[in-house]
Amino acid sequence: MYADLDFWLALLKNDDWLSDRAEDLLREHEGELTVSLATFIELFLVEERFAFDRERAVTAILELATYSGNPDVVYQASENIDEGLNTFDAFHAALAGNCVISSDGAFDDLGGIERVQLEPDENE
Repeated sequence: MYADLDFWLALLKNDDWLSDRAEDLLREHEGELTVSLATFIELFLVEERFAFDRERAVTAILELATYSGNPDVVYQASENIDEGLNTFDAFHAALAGNCVISSDGAFDDLGGIERVQLEPDENE
């Protein structure tokens, strides 16, 4: 059963009005829950508004649900945010491996990834 971010936020937040229902559903569907990369992207986008620890939240979700992607991508994206990238660029960099084509100079300061410039060379 796919659980979207509303479900996980109900479990993560201390005062969510849906937390009791989410806990009941967690028990009822233990071992059946799934999430996607979209869940983690949305989680990272709302983290400041709800003040929770991003990495602990990821770990908790991965322990409670099946994720068919590579969890290292999610953790790398989290590290990329700590390095100053916005959520979308953080996931692009994590998914790109060691090289990305982009006009966004934010990738230039990120270790371990080379940016192939999309913009024309200034000398041309």
